[in-house]
Amino acid sequence: MTVISFPRRVDTVRPTRPKSRPAARRPTHAAKAPRRRVVRSTWRGSSALRKSAMIMTVALTLSLAGSMVVANRQIQLHVLQSQLLQEQSTYAEQVGSLTLMAAPSKIATQAGALHLVDPISVTQVPSTSLDKPLPLPKFIGYAPAASRTIR
Repeated sequence: MTVISFPRRVDTVRPTRPKSRPAARRPTHAAKAPRRRVVRSTWRGSSALRKSAMIMTVALTLSLAGSMVVANRQIQLHVLQSQLLQEQSTYAEQVGSLTLMAAPSKIATQAGALHLVDPISVTQVPSTSLDKPLPLPKFIGYAPAASRTIR
């Protein structure tokens, strides 16, 4: 069981003494403090023109600060976009060079030079003497409608 006790209130008023006789009041010199000036609030005491000028100054200051923050962020985004474009360009160059190294025609050429693949066709060339010059090639007179090479 919990007992909650609140602090007791202590009266700061002194007990009064019973008055046995009325005290005669003598005029005494009391030092007076200089009269204080009433301090008016700057806002309440100013004119409507001054208030509107202060509001406009604060609004323009806030607007300028916001514009500076936005401009700074736009500069950061521009720098990041430039870096991204540079990295994309580097990546595209690397992909292009690696693609050319792994092109099927290049692989087939290297494999044929190493005799790793069977030839597609074998053409028998008639034997001739090395002393005799070769005759000019003979053309059959037409060209195919579609190109046989693949680019």
